[in-house]
Amino acid sequence: IFGDNMKYKGFTLAEVLTTLGIIGVVAAMTIPTLMAKIQEISYKSQYKKIFSELNQALRLLEEDDSSPLLLCKSMDDKCFRDQFVKKIKISHICNEAIPNKCQVKSKYLNNTEQVLKTNVNGKWPAFMALRGYSVKFRYHYNNCVTYDELDKVNNLNGNLNSCGWVQVDVNGLSGPNQVGKDIFFLVLMQNGFATRFYTDNPINDCKKGTGISCSSLYINGGGLNFNEEQTPHK
Repeated sequence: IFGDNMKYKGFTLAEVLTTLGIIGVVAAMTIPTLMAKIQEISYKSQYKKIFSELNQALRLLEEDDSSPLLLCKSMDDKCFRDQFVKKIKISHICNEAIPNKCQVKSKYLNNTEQVLKTNVNGKWPAFMALRGYSVKFRYHYNNCVTYDELDKVNNLNGNLNSCGWVQVDVNGLSGPNQVGKDIFFLVLMQNGFATRFYTDNPINDCKKGTGISCSSLYINGGGLNFNEEQTPHK
């Protein structure tokens, strides 16, 4: 039926294997980067949700006259933490040094372990939320400004003119446990939490510095103030 001179077109086994090999090399080069990008987007999304949840909890505490600004004495970190426990569902309360049920050893983006007064491995009260994130609490005093009046530096003592700050780890004990990736800092002001940044160049700090400034960049593009009507930076 078919002539002896009939020719069949197709790929040889060697050609198929070569093509598959090339695809494998390209996939090996691109998939890790793609997965890292997807994970980064997930961290940012979780951080924004936690930011909103903490501010909502603070508003509820204010309605009950249970705000830490009303009840907590200066430097009473446990009081600061314990007020939020009333409004957020938690699985663990931690007071001991790390590692504990709330946090493990962490680093800044540049792999250092201590920057100014935001030591990621400091022994401060914390809780683990049922949703899987942890928060560490550091209280200063109630004589701070609103985030609309927030100055980067307090001329009296060189510190942020805030009532305190929190360290948020969006996935708790899971890695990478690094500031700017899954760990972020917020400062407590008279009317809510504001994002924290470090140095006059937050973009550079978020790329290859401490990573503290990522807290601000991921919410409001690196500005000092946070407006709740503002579209979050992406």
